[in-house]
Amino acid sequence: MKKNLSVLAIDDHMVVLEGYRSIFKILEGNSFENLIFTKAHDCRSGHKIIESHKGKPFDFAIIDYSIPDSPELKLNSGHDVALYLREVMPKCKIVMMTMHKEVEIMSSILHNIKPEGFINKSDCNTDEIAECFKSVLENNNYYSTTIASYIKRLEKGVMLDDIDTKIIVLLSKGVKNKNLSRYIPLSDSAIEKRKYKVKKMLDITGDDESLIAEARKQGYI
Repeated sequence: MKKNLSVLAIDDHMVVLEGYRSIFKILEGNSFENLIFTKAHDCRSGHKIIESHKGKPFDFAIIDYSIPDSPELKLNSGHDVALYLREVMPKCKIVMMTMHKEVEIMSSILHNIKPEGFINKSDCNTDEIAECFKSVLENNNYYSTTIASYIKRLEKGVMLDDIDTKIIVLLSKGVKNKNLSRYIPLSDSAIEKRKYKVKKMLDITGDDESLIAEARKQGYI
């Protein structure tokens, strides 16, 4: 059992930070004996704390994607702070938190940061977040439902290109099928073939509204 566990939590909501601390206090005595919990609320304070702890690296970090930026430090989100943390403290276990479901955000976090845990907040309650922390402490990876679904689609090659996504976005904005070719350099028949392919990839048998709903659910729009 590890004697001390040094944790960094970065979120701009104090109640969330206290919630994370409470979860670790519950886990205290199982995976570790003593909790050392450090809080930050934005990119600037997160960077400052990481800088000051280079001599005593953190064991575990929870970082929210949507925290206030720091233009002067060229840190635009929790993604950038996590990337810096990964660089200077490579052994620190990182759990990323986000409400975003956009494919480009999930892809960038998984590819660049390679977090041991990755949670979409809409998937989880307190018990599941506790399960994530416990799992990562036990040297396992943990991905919430939205993230796991995205990884599964990625492994199966079920990914939409820019034109596929644009078609769905236009439909979601109320553009009629007969007018899509005004915005996309394809013929009406080519666009319909695209839509058919996308529905088949996403396993959709319904109408365009079903396509829009599933694309939104999976983070494509």
